[in-house]
Amino acid sequence: MKALDFLKELHPVCHFQTREGAKRGEASGSELRRWFNNRAVIVDGTAVAWDFELTFPLQSFVLFPKHPVTLW
Repeated sequence: MKALDFLKELHPVCHFQTREGAKRGEASGSELRRWFNNRAVIVDGTAVAWDFELTFPLQSFVLFPKHPVTLW
């Protein structure tokens, strides 16, 4: 499974909110992809690209390591 697909599967459960400007609401699919480009997704201690093939089980999956986000 690709990292972006995994994040999109988490999206309906976690309801990721947009981090762009003053907008409100859920993050779009293209914004999720930009998170990977901005190195905001860390898998097992390494920033990964959106097309990185995940190997389960994962030890860690971190979003925004410099500015942690609480998942609700």
